Amino acid sequence: LNDVLPAAVPRLDMSGGNWVIFLLCFQMVIQGKGLWGHFNGTTTATPATGPDPTPPAPPTPTTLTTPPITQEMVDTWERDESIAHSLLAQCLPDSTLIIVAPYDTVKLMWDVIVREYMYKSAFSQAQLCCEFMTSWCPDKGNVWAFLGKLHARKAELV
Repeated sequence: LNDVLPAAVPRLDMSGGNWVIFLLCFQMVIQGKGLWGHFNGTTTATPATGPDPTPPAPPTPTTLTTPPITQEMVDTWERDESIAHSLLAQCLPDSTLIIVAPYDTVKLMWDVIVREYMYKSAFSQAQLCCEFMTSWCPDKGNVWAFLGKLHARKAELV
């Protein structure tokens, strides 16, 4: 499994200005690598269980049985979790990495990042909206250039 992000995934800007495009690109790549479960919590660590001293109850027709957790399954989860850590660290600003480093799992780290950058992104979007609403074409300015910039700003807002 490749543990390097492609260049198409932008590094997350500390201001949160590129949060939406970062989130979209990052999630697509991580899903493609089969590791998104480590970020959203659907793939969890389950410690390997040793032999149980009490015999299991006989299965009944309504009881669902889950397969036993093996050490190999735990090792695979830990390897994938480490790869997910590595991929996440590659695209974060140093200050954000320092904030999330104490958390034990990628899921906990991701929750902190999403909360922080959704908040920052809201402020960035408000600032862009204000700039958009106050923009104007100068007298005798190039109207086509102005409209091109206006179109780009609109795309950033949507």
